[in-house]
Amino acid sequence: MNERFPESVLVVGCGLIGTSLARAISSRLPDITITGVEIRPDYRGIAAECGAFASIDADVPRASRFDLAVLATPVDVACRQLPAVAAVADVVLDVCSVKRDICQVAERFNLRDAFAPTHPMAGLSTPGPTHATPDLFAGRTWITIAGWPACRRVYPLLETLGARVVELPTPDLHDAAMASVSHGIHLASLTALLASDALATDRQGGWAELTGPAFRDVTRLAESPTQFWRSTLLANRDHVLSYISALQTVLGDIAAALTAADGDSIEQWLARAQSVHKKWKEERL
Repeated sequence: MNERFPESVLVVGCGLIGTSLARAISSRLPDITITGVEIRPDYRGIAAECGAFASIDADVPRASRFDLAVLATPVDVACRQLPAVAAVADVVLDVCSVKRDICQVAERFNLRDAFAPTHPMAGLSTPGPTHATPDLFAGRTWITIAGWPACRRVYPLLETLGARVVELPTPDLHDAAMASVSHGIHLASLTALLASDALATDRQGGWAELTGPAFRDVTRLAESPTQFWRSTLLANRDHVLSYISALQTVLGDIAAALTAADGDSIEQWLARAQSVHKKWKEERL
């Protein structure tokens, strides 16, 4: 890799994130040669049509050498792939939403100087390369972990893609944060959907024809791929369990207020949520 950008990139996993990354690099840095790896034939075919990849194979090309490799697979798969991919690349960057396990693998294989643990806060509820876009990372936070020298080497590339790089001090802090702002939110969304479905069992056809934008916005995450979420939730289960405990406490508060028909407590609960949301928007801006 030169001082700023790689000349050759290997993208392992040509789903939404991997193909969007390839398209983003290709559109902004067209001189970079991008090779893909994807085990699913249908994904390979769709990703190949976007024009960002020089070639897409079903397995890691062992006879080639790359300046940068990107692991854009679920965290359990990325942990298994990391040693083999590191053998053909100067730097390996991952985009997994759980960091502890893969950082431990990197430590075990002495890859601290060559591995860049990162996580772009970008995505869609629909999986696969069909909806991949070169602008997926523009304006989005891209998290890196302190103490991993390779992260500094990929900063210019991430910033060129339009991302806002944010460094967190430890993998564990990253995973705790994701349990609150991503993984737990996903579970809350699915819980809302399942609860609505359970209460609609006495109506033929359910409540689908009665739903509006709010229901669709809250429950759209149910379209996300189940295998991805299975591995993610298991990898981050301790922090997710802490989120669930906090969620149960908050729901218990509003349940108690409703049970007591305590309008003042209900209003305070709603105002507190509104205040937190306002603070979040101000900090995000």
